[in-house]
Amino acid sequence: MKLTDLRAELNARAETTDETPDLLSGVHRKITQTKRRRTAGAAGAVAGVALIAAAATGLLPGLTTTTPQPAETPTPRDYIENGMSISAVEGQDKLLKGWVGELGENKLDFSWTPQERQDLRFEGICQSGKNEIQHVQVTVNDYVVGNSECFPNSESDQPGAGVNIQANDILWMATTPGKAARVVVQLTDETGRPIEDRSTQIALGIYHSAAMPPEGPPGRTPPTSDADYVKDGVRYRAKVGGDTLLGALVADRGKNQFDLTVTATGSQLSFSPLCTAMVTGSGQFPQYQLAISFNGEPATSMSCSGGSLDAGTGSSSTTGAKPPAAGEQVKVTVRLEDKNGKPVTRENDWIGLGIYSKGKQQTVDGMGFDEVREYDGRNYRLTELKKVPFPGANRLTIKTPADTPFLVSYGSTGKVDEKSMIEVTGLSDSPAHSGAGGYGTAGEPARAAGSATLTATGMGKGPGHLILALYLPAD
Repeated sequence: MKLTDLRAELNARAETTDETPDLLSGVHRKITQTKRRRTAGAAGAVAGVALIAAAATGLLPGLTTTTPQPAETPTPRDYIENGMSISAVEGQDKLLKGWVGELGENKLDFSWTPQERQDLRFEGICQSGKNEIQHVQVTVNDYVVGNSECFPNSESDQPGAGVNIQANDILWMATTPGKAARVVVQLTDETGRPIEDRSTQIALGIYHSAAMPPEGPPGRTPPTSDADYVKDGVRYRAKVGGDTLLGALVADRGKNQFDLTVTATGSQLSFSPLCTAMVTGSGQFPQYQLAISFNGEPATSMSCSGGSLDAGTGSSSTTGAKPPAAGEQVKVTVRLEDKNGKPVTRENDWIGLGIYSKGKQQTVDGMGFDEVREYDGRNYRLTELKKVPFPGANRLTIKTPADTPFLVSYGSTGKVDEKSMIEVTGLSDSPAHSGAGGYGTAGEPARAAGSATLTATGMGKGPGHLILALYLPAD
């Protein structure tokens, strides 16, 4: 083919691009052309080389090359239904699912399919002529996600409004990514009791919650091992800080009592509970608890508070008494009770327990401070522990390092007045601790060298000690 013929052919094709093609005949032509190309052999190859060379040297003035323009990102649209709207974006949070009921419909029931395990925020929206705070309760596959205040859309744009759920929350025991889940939203009073109000319209937005910047030192994903106990997505790790797992069990959903036998090591025992029978009303005290007994004798009870799928890092408790002797077989019984100690059955909830042997500790007035402890997936080692007696002293200071993250544990031992208050300055969030003693821990990211100071007021007659301890990374 001559160059002039090629240019004419290209121009002819360009003039016909606006025509609607016959797709079927085009397919037949494509097949025929392919067969012809196969028989043409080297002649077609030579023509192809000539065409490429012509384009590269600019011999075809009608052919030009342009850089592809990037595709525009579509603007997220608000979800609008029944005269109400749910914002598509709030801050950095993006709407995954919205649902709006009709006026007077006080219970919503719909399907939602999560695509992955991630941080979520469930935000209730209420439109009503009443000048009062309203509440909604959200459940997913019969699991109570939470109960929260419900605001009109114009007032709901506060960061974090609603119920926030992390990617390792117990919710993910009740629902599986990629499978449809049943979501129920119920208008309630502040105690969680369903109510009817024909003048109220409710809606729910399920958002992918953007990760919040860490307030303390950067965390890590803790290591797992074949010695971990795993069931229904819950994991009790074989090692948490300096503590070693002796045994764990997660009961089937709806089973509210079980037995577990462990072999004691002679060290103090620590209990990490799992209990999804949580409070359903706003600002209420725990309604359910796990009662734990050793060989038929009551040992301790722990309030139900949901928890994490990494169950060994949740709240923990020790017996406080002399630990069982090394080698002793201990039958541990776990039972779900109401706040009055009466056994209860909750068919949609899970209970479980992990029993750990405590690692080495330093003690003050019988209170143990772990020599190695885990904080947000990373191990820290106790490097300094200061104490002063009260009454007599009300202030304690400890130096903090430069250019490395650290932890500060603060609190008191002994007999403490109920009106006592302990405050710590020199840290990012100035933590405080009040009430009947004990201690808390605050994490701090790397920064310039400084100090942390504990100040106590109203401690009472004691006797006891004020405590301030410093932990540095163990690795």
